[in-house]
Amino acid sequence: MDKIQTHPEVAVGTFILNKNGELLLVESYKWPGVYSCPGGKIELGESIAQTAVREAKEETGLDIKFRQVINMQEAVYPKGFIVKRHFIFIDALCTTKSMNVKLEKRELQNYVWVRPKAALKLKLNTYTRKAINDILKRKKL
Repeated sequence: MDKIQTHPEVAVGTFILNKNGELLLVESYKWPGVYSCPGGKIELGESIAQTAVREAKEETGLDIKFRQVINMQEAVYPKGFIVKRHFIFIDALCTTKSMNVKLEKRELQNYVWVRPKAALKLKLNTYTRKAINDILKRKKL
């Protein structure tokens, strides 16, 4: 994680809704003190949808279905992230039939299922807050 960065890293954020319309938010040591979404870097040859499915499974144990891209955000040395990095975030709206979360404990410490509108009352990083607002603008949840 502390290697010298030579170009922006492209990562997919998975905004996972369950059958009750609740959103999965997580706490990560990478974003201390705030909630964010599961996700990670796109691997060479992998699509956005494939990344969302893989990262959700790796980090939460959930099988998800990719629905659509919510937005794209650029994060140049974001405040609150544990190291100095330049990211391109592609946020993905996804769904799951399960609520049986099994966190990958090396990256994630806690989780909560919450209605998207109620999520805005939580401490969120800037990029998660924008994505949730964009979800709410697209669809009344």
